[in-house]
Amino acid sequence: MPSPRTSLDGPVAQLVEQGTENPCVGGSIPPWATIHRHCLLVLAALLTGCGADACETLCARTRQRLSLCLDSWGLTWEDLDATGPRDFRVQCEDDWAETRAELEPREVGLAVETCDDTLTMLAEVRGCEALYEVYFR
Repeated sequence: MPSPRTSLDGPVAQLVEQGTENPCVGGSIPPWATIHRHCLLVLAALLTGCGADACETLCARTRQRLSLCLDSWGLTWEDLDATGPRDFRVQCEDDWAETRAELEPREVGLAVETCDDTLTMLAEVRGCEALYEVYFR
């Protein structure tokens, strides 16, 4: 683990360079704000699935849940107008992309909130019978 002094070497070197060598340039070492902003952007991308919004996530989670229950319901993906689980997800995401393109920005926000609420509700649904009631009723 670096000592507190060594963890500050970059910003200190930058300040020295800026003050003595080239006072009009920000320095050759990226400032902490740039480093932290970059790390936050990478972390955000990882946490959100590289840009997936709640509606895209809902497509994936619905596919996962349906995959677990279709056999017990005596249904196939074809009954859901899909050739398989991947096709179901792609169709769902394509439908969302098409709908999203037709919405105003405010409406997109409301739709994503609705998908987020639905994700929460889906997480609370236990068992295939309960999922059947939610999905088909």
